[in-house]
Amino acid sequence: MIIGGAAFDIAWEDPVKNMEKIAYIFDRAFENHVELLVFPEMSLSGFSLNPEKTYIPDSEVFFGGQVRRTSIAAIYGHVKRERSGYVNCASFLSTDRGPVTYGKRKLFTYGDEHRSYFPGSQASSFIHRGVEISLNVCYDLRFPELFRENVPAELMVVIANWPTTRARHWEVLLRARAVENQCFVLGVNRTGSDGKGIEYSGTESMLIDHNGDEIEVERIGELLIWELKDEAMERMRAWRRKFPALEDM
Repeated sequence: MIIGGAAFDIAWEDPVKNMEKIAYIFDRAFENHVELLVFPEMSLSGFSLNPEKTYIPDSEVFFGGQVRRTSIAAIYGHVKRERSGYVNCASFLSTDRGPVTYGKRKLFTYGDEHRSYFPGSQASSFIHRGVEISLNVCYDLRFPELFRENVPAELMVVIANWPTTRARHWEVLLRARAVENQCFVLGVNRTGSDGKGIEYSGTESMLIDHNGDEIEVERIGELLIWELKDEAMERMRAWRRKFPALEDM
């Protein structure tokens, strides 16, 4: 499976400009035969605590249109309004499957996220091209128990707005989640800086295998491309059978 990561500089609280950027990235992904395209947390606004700006009612319509136009499945970040309030979400869309939506379970209280959003309540996974994939959002990465609930997912996706100041944490935690759950972990982060002056470009998006090693990436502007080969998937599955640590949870 050819996986793309949209590591782009999200325009602060500007959905129109971000839609233009995202459409362009879909075009580049189409040219490079990407089969699954992953965007960062709050893809249309950046990580803002202002739901008046982050909640875009037609976000699913927009991403659905791009998916149909290019026939590329996508995972993207958005804010959903529920009866309890606003929820920071990740969703999966494909041409043959409606949205699978996950609500971020661990809110970033250090940054007051809990004052603007409500947490999700359960893990979420789906099958795409024969691979079981789970959805996770940013701060979730610090909580290994959440990722245990994703098992038996084979590819755990983390979409984020993770700052440069904690880039080392990001890398170490991605590798740890992959090793302890004997799976692939994909972390896709934004770049640039946000409206609060927080820098993100030093936190690299990466795909990690079950051994904790980084999969080689091809960079085409703001589009990153990884090939998750069938042989690599089989090695991961064989390792789960040979060293069944997950059975001892």
